[in-house]
Parts: sequence; structure tokens; C-alpha cells
Amino acid sequence: MKVIEHLEKYIGEISRGADIVDKKYDLTISLYDNIPFEGIRTFITLGLNRYFIDYYFELIFVCKSNYDENEIASFLTSFSEYLIDGKKGILKGDVITFDFTLTSETKMNSLYFTLPFYFDYDLQELQLEDRAVIFPLIIPIYNEEAELIREKGWNSFEEFLEENEIDDLWDLNRESYSW
Repeated sequence: MKVIEHLEKYIGEISRGADIVDKKYDLTISLYDNIPFEGIRTFITLGLNRYFIDYYFELIFVCKSNYDENEIASFLTSFSEYLIDGKKGILKGDVITFDFTLTSETKMNSLYFTLPFYFDYDLQELQLEDRAVIFPLIIPIYNEEAELIREKGWNSFEEFLEENEIDDLWDLNRESYSW
């Protein structure tokens, strides 16, 4: 319950939960409509922090609200199960590429992990009695961008985003960036 209270303090009230029935673990995906901006939807895993994978965490994914929320919630559930099964943690700057696209509505097949910069700084960590839970942000990216991050480093990617005031990372059909 403390995780939900933390999220609602820094993000807002949960709009609803995704109804994913075919899952291996006790996970839910919470949805926040028009957060952090109008026309944008935020998805956050709930329950992933029950499974220690290098540390405890819940994942944040932000995209335009016109994309199929069930498909995104299903992807996030499957991805969470992949992390639990493989005991794979993620760190800031990590990139994971798949041999399939994230959803049927995009050509993006990679994920980049960073701090949840769309939200209040204090969202990024919740200190519980027995552990700390962190909240990394997933940025969906194209394969070409994933290769550039691996080649040039995650700092160069984040500097590019900041210097160019990139503000469409939630669009799963945005143009690919090169830096």
C-alpha cells in the first residue's frame, strides 16, 4: 500500500488498473490518464518490487494516450516477467533490444532506462522499513537509437535530449533521432 500512496503523492490518483489475466506473477499495471500532460498516459508496474532483482523497483512507461493501453500493459507485464525469470536488473543508461516491436502500433523495439524526469524528483525512490524501491522511467526507442547509445554512451543521449529540448519521447511513432 505504501507504494500506491507514494505514487499518488507524486503523480496523482490512479485512473484504473489494467486487467491482465494471463500472467505468471502477482503484478498489476496502474494507469494514469492525462499525466504528466494532457493527452499522455502513464503506466506503472505494481508488485514488481516484491521480487528482488539486484534491487527493488517498479517501472514507469509514458506514452500518448491514443495507443492501445491493453497492448502496452500486456507488454509491460511480459517484460516484468522476463526480468523476474532472468533475475535481470536494470540500471540508468541501460538499453534492451528485442527482436520484435513493443506493440503493433510502433516500429520501436528497444527500451532505454533513466530517472523519471517527467515527475517530481522525490518520486524516484521510496524508502520502506526493509528496503528502498526505485522507479526507473522506460523510454521507448528505435534500434538505431539503441545502437548509438551503446556506441556513444548514455550521457551523450541524455545531453542530446536536453540540449535539443526533445519533448516527444512519449510518441511511439516519432522520428528517430541521431546525434
